[in-house]
Amino acid sequence: MAKTVGALWLKERKDDNKKKYLAGEIDLGFGTLRIGVFRNENKEKEEQPDYRIVLFEFEPLKSQKEDGQ
Repeated sequence: MAKTVGALWLKERKDDNKKKYLAGEIDLGFGTLRIGVFRNENKEKEEQPDYRIVLFEFEPLKSQKEDGQ
């Protein structure tokens, strides 16, 4: 059984490059993690990844914030 734990949206940079990337959130069960997925523009070998995942921000659940965790 599959469970959806997040979503990604296709975005476009607002600078002169106009490059596209994916931005979204992953629900970890104890908080939400904001991520970005970017094409590896410097790929030179097949062994290197096609895309990079960047962690932007973690937002703990409100109950964890109140407990000081």
